Amino acid sequence: MIVSAALVATAALVGCCGPLLLRRILRARMPAPLRFVAWILLLGSMIAAGAGAVVTAFGPGHELARQVVARLRLDASRHREVLHLDEVLGVSGALLAAGAAGAFALAAIRLYRHQLRLHDRHFADLSIVCRARAGVWWLPLEEKLAYSVAGKPGLVVLSEGLAKDLSEAELAAVVDHERSHLRGRHHRLVGFAHAVAAALPFVPLARRSPEFAAAAVELSADAAAGRRHGPATVSAALRRMHAVPSSAVALRLQHLARGDDTALTGLVAFAAAALLPVSTAAALIVAGAWTAAPALLRA
Repeated sequence: MIVSAALVATAALVGCCGPLLLRRILRARMPAPLRFVAWILLLGSMIAAGAGAVVTAFGPGHELARQVVARLRLDASRHREVLHLDEVLGVSGALLAAGAAGAFALAAIRLYRHQLRLHDRHFADLSIVCRARAGVWWLPLEEKLAYSVAGKPGLVVLSEGLAKDLSEAELAAVVDHERSHLRGRHHRLVGFAHAVAAALPFVPLARRSPEFAAAAVELSADAAAGRRHGPATVSAALRRMHAVPSSAVALRLQHLARGDDTALTGLVAFAAAALLPVSTAAALIVAGAWTAAPALLRA
């Protein structure tokens, strides 16, 4: 029971405090892959702790499944026995895990099909209104547009208005930014984040994951383009594309100005994301064992 309670508390703590760490991770200086690793560590530890609590509750030491079945039979026959708290929590956790897994699978399938339809529609429409040159589809629009669509083949789409406003170096940086999204399969990371949010919408860490993933993939693509064309060129292109930078664009400009080398704050944020679940679970288990030790010795 002590281990189950500690794991539940760990999952709750990571799920509630995770968004605070994600904000720090986005602002901290660190290589782009470390941001994704920290995010996956937080999500994985939260899910593992929750699943571990359910498995522990149904483990050999608790024999929860047998107890639940026996009590349900007694309740059906005599209407007197009720389930204990640990039994209710164990069954509720198992049902929650099954529901979350089903919701995640449905969301992932829906997002995958949507991405296929989006790519097919874009490819068909682009083939009618414009042509590709050097792997880039040029829309005959005066608006400043640049985006990519994942699929086979991956599509990089820019507007002719953007080409008129940017220098050749800046335009090449924008193209490389969009190709970085395709090379890094960033659409899968963002889709995974949306599926997690759909599966656990009541958990703050899961709910904020799509926002984090969207920002992190932009920082990753900026860093990749900056290594090839220079951070100043990428920054200049961003400023030309966004006359009034939003908070998301301002964050990207800030990182381009500072570089992506790991700083002390980045190391601290990454270490916190990696060590928070483990240290919390260990502390709770030790504290619970210390509290229960006198009663166990008397028994």
